[in-house]
Amino acid sequence: MDSFAIYTTRTKIKAGAVLILAALLLVLGLDFSGVLTPYRLKTLDLLFRQAPLPKASPQVVVVTVDQPDLDFFKAQGVTWPWPRQIYAPLIDFCRRSGAQAVIFDILYTEASSYGPDDDRRFAEAAAAAGNVIFPFFLSREDKPSSPGTTELLDKAALAISGTPPPESIKYRSLLAPIPPLVAAARTLGNVQSPPDIDGIYRRIPLVLPFQGRWLPLLAFAAFQSFDQEAPWRFQDGALVQGDRRIPLDAQGQFLLKYRGPTRSHQRFSAANLIQSEYRLLHGHPSLVPPEALAGKWVFVGLTAPGLFDLKASPVSAIYPGVEVHATLLDNLLQGDFLKTVPAWLWWAWTLVLVGSMVLTVLFVSGMSGLIANLGALVIFNALHVALCVFAFTRSWYADPLLPDLALNFSFALAAVYSYATEGRQKHAIRGMFAQYMSEVVINHLLEHPEKLKLGGERRRITIFFSDLAGFTTLSERLDPEKVVALLNDYLSRMTDIILEEDGMVDKFEGDAIMAFWGAPLDQEDQAVLTCRAALRQAAALQDLNRQFADRGLPRLNLRMGLHTGEAIVGNLGSQKRFDYTAIGDSVNLASRLEGLNKFYGTPIMASEATVQECRDLVEFRELDWVAVKGRAAPVTVYEVLALKGELTPEQAAGREEFARGLQLFREKAFSRAEPAFAAVLEHLPEDGPAPMFIDLCRKFQESPPPSDWDGVFRPDKK
Repeated sequence: MDSFAIYTTRTKIKAGAVLILAALLLVLGLDFSGVLTPYRLKTLDLLFRQAPLPKASPQVVVVTVDQPDLDFFKAQGVTWPWPRQIYAPLIDFCRRSGAQAVIFDILYTEASSYGPDDDRRFAEAAAAAGNVIFPFFLSREDKPSSPGTTELLDKAALAISGTPPPESIKYRSLLAPIPPLVAAARTLGNVQSPPDIDGIYRRIPLVLPFQGRWLPLLAFAAFQSFDQEAPWRFQDGALVQGDRRIPLDAQGQFLLKYRGPTRSHQRFSAANLIQSEYRLLHGHPSLVPPEALAGKWVFVGLTAPGLFDLKASPVSAIYPGVEVHATLLDNLLQGDFLKTVPAWLWWAWTLVLVGSMVLTVLFVSGMSGLIANLGALVIFNALHVALCVFAFTRSWYADPLLPDLALNFSFALAAVYSYATEGRQKHAIRGMFAQYMSEVVINHLLEHPEKLKLGGERRRITIFFSDLAGFTTLSERLDPEKVVALLNDYLSRMTDIILEEDGMVDKFEGDAIMAFWGAPLDQEDQAVLTCRAALRQAAALQDLNRQFADRGLPRLNLRMGLHTGEAIVGNLGSQKRFDYTAIGDSVNLASRLEGLNKFYGTPIMASEATVQECRDLVEFRELDWVAVKGRAAPVTVYEVLALKGELTPEQAAGREEFARGLQLFREKAFSRAEPAFAAVLEHLPEDGPAPMFIDLCRKFQESPPPSDWDGVFRPDKK
């Protein structure tokens, strides 16, 4: 085994540690480079679209200015942009209904083109309601802010203590609603928030700095204006108020938890609400029952395609901007925040995945190992994805991409390493043992090369010995070339049969073959395999004999001995040269059984131990009790006749007559045993054991055995 190295467990563990580190560093490098950012965002979108999402809060509703609303008022002679006082009945209807708040996602930064009275009527309705929130717009452009900015800051700005997240955007100006609306509003909120780099709104800042003050986003402004019991503060990556904790990312942004595609929140038509108020004022039933808005947070926004307030979201490529704000308020009201799994925990999980994958590849090899490794890769990927989806349904965002990439990189690296380091070793093992081991056994050794070290173990195996009767004498009568050709044909055919039956060819000694089953693989059916191989060899020899006859070669006779028992199996020899073999008393017995065939004229003889292993699957004939050299107790020997169900009627009848004769023989009724054995020949004219016992019966009739005769055949005393 000096020609190649055996890769030990310690070596594989060291290599695995390096491969794990390499996979993690590779993914870290890609992450820091920013290459993976777009793909990470897309995996988050996939979670939103595939994972089950909680239902939208019924407390948040959306009143839309959609195309049917525009068409309705156009038919009344009112074109877009509508007069602002047209919204006054909408506010009045919400007040009548007992709505919690009315939140406009429509900017009114310039005076109405319909004149001051239009703005005044709108502002009066808002002031009377006392729960109307108007938007403003922060800008990065360096230009003068709108009139009324100071009043807006005093009304809308929040005092937030603590260390804020790092500022990523500088805002230089503010577009405020017209002063009457600033004065009429309960509070005001910002509607400017940048999307992610791909233009999709996944995260939005709850507050943004401007002129040393913190200005809230529209939905957050509405939320906090009704709950000002405690001050806000930045603390440990969150915006905190008392026991309430709103998680923020490293850039101070809030990760929205969408409730589904557009229209997930209940919708009402702006035209229907406006008409409902007018109808109620004139004593007619409303189109929308007032109780439908009782206690609701009502967003008013533009959804008509031509009004340019449509955005892209993870759940839909076209998503009304007003519903983004509605989603934020929904999250705040339910306290249902999508939190990000801590980085340390996620990298620990990644390490578990990568480590499991690398060790699986390194320690499971061979063809079955390849299938197992691919199966493990699929299972680990599925487990990881299932964990991410499960966490997402529990309001935890665990980025699926980085661990998944690390897992697949680790598989590729480990597979390349395993192929590079163990490929030559496996090639060498296959080259050494392919000639006398079956493919199944070789694959086992490829998976467990440590078994090729010097040494052995005690195993229960079935040993096979075969020999050609009289081949030595025959070879002296033939030319050497014919002897070699004949022997090669014979040994090739017999070896193929042994390998096809998953046997291990131990050695060749001239025309003799030693093989065994049960090692190095455990084989529960080892005795059956051995018997089947012996029967196949006997049948194959008949075919070979026909071929030899056609070539003018003599007929060959085969003797085989089988025994099942414990033996020492392993690599025996020197450090530089050794053989995988079996030694022990069981091996000696199998060899002696092969030789006993010549006394009985049988081709295959098996011990009682082998018969007990496979009596239900193989047909046997008990032959005799034999005293074998080296054993105190006699051995019951059997002839292997056929596989179960393949015994011919003649064989069955002959076996029955032989069993009757053997019983009489052991009872010393030799005169009655002789005709029983003779009857065997009527069914099996070429039977070998019957003539032997006929001769013994005649001999004992002429000269009876001693009184202590036990019926045991002792070939060493012939």
